[in-house]
Amino acid sequence: MKSCVLESPGKLKFADNSIEDPPDDGILVKTMACGICGTDFHAYKGEHKAIEYPIVLGHEVSGIVYKTGKNIKNFKKNDRVAINPNITCGYCENCKSGNENFCENMRSVGINYPGGYSEYVTVPEKVVYKIPDEMSFEAAALAEPVSCIVHAFETANIPLGGSAVILGTGFIGLTFLQILKGMGYYPVYVMGRNKFRNELAKKYGADKIFENMDGLMQSSIVNNASLVIETTGSNDILKKTPDVVSPSGKIFAFAVYPPYENVEMDANKIYSKEISIFGDFINPYTMRKAINLIQSGLIDVNGMEDLKVDLDNADKIFTAQTKKFIKPLIVFK
Repeated sequence: MKSCVLESPGKLKFADNSIEDPPDDGILVKTMACGICGTDFHAYKGEHKAIEYPIVLGHEVSGIVYKTGKNIKNFKKNDRVAINPNITCGYCENCKSGNENFCENMRSVGINYPGGYSEYVTVPEKVVYKIPDEMSFEAAALAEPVSCIVHAFETANIPLGGSAVILGTGFIGLTFLQILKGMGYYPVYVMGRNKFRNELAKKYGADKIFENMDGLMQSSIVNNASLVIETTGSNDILKKTPDVVSPSGKIFAFAVYPPYENVEMDANKIYSKEISIFGDFINPYTMRKAINLIQSGLIDVNGMEDLKVDLDNADKIFTAQTKKFIKPLIVFK
């Protein structure tokens, strides 16, 4: 079984280990596709505080059931599946309170538990989801990031038919754009620095696109967007969002921000405009919804899967001088 292992920040190597049988309550999955996420780049750079080195990265995983433990009743060999990477204990107070995303004993595939940069992955049955026969493995691998977006909508109770600003045109920003347009949002203004990605934003229905914050801050959307979604991970951009959002509007900070860095905001605007600010942490109870959302066709995931490599070339993604892609994936045969 070949795996790509991140031994320490900046150091990837390949390993070849024997395939072990799954435990009684586990499932051995043959990996068919694994998304390469911004979180993986943070881990590679040593910027992710939860990573336990050495680690097989990859938390956006789909595949085929290869072998099941003796207690498994709901899955069989060759079932097509997607994996929720977050393995919760079910016993701590957060789990018992319905807040599994804050499990005190969580293990996360590709973070502190072996992930999908490998030919096989073993996980507990409870994090495995069957996917439709007609869904591609590449699309199914993206159920995990989409499930985090679904959680954002549920956390913030995002309503139909508002106006929005999306900051960032990566996979997350472009997916938010497609969902909001499907929910009747108008106008939706987008800020992105990458011209190629901005072309996709135009295709997906952005009503106006800006290449920088200065242009956006001079537009008519300032103080008029009922929803502002920040996906860049930049504190400098996040601190400007109270100026963009409308009175009683919502700001969603949807990114991995630099740890221990503070953001200065005009607190008076939060008070005087009755602004609500939300965060989003992983994906409790939303994987099935994400699979359904992708299969519905509302999200054009194929248009964002713009770089596919085999496992032998996965390490080259991290050392590329320029990153001309939106969502790279490792694909397996």
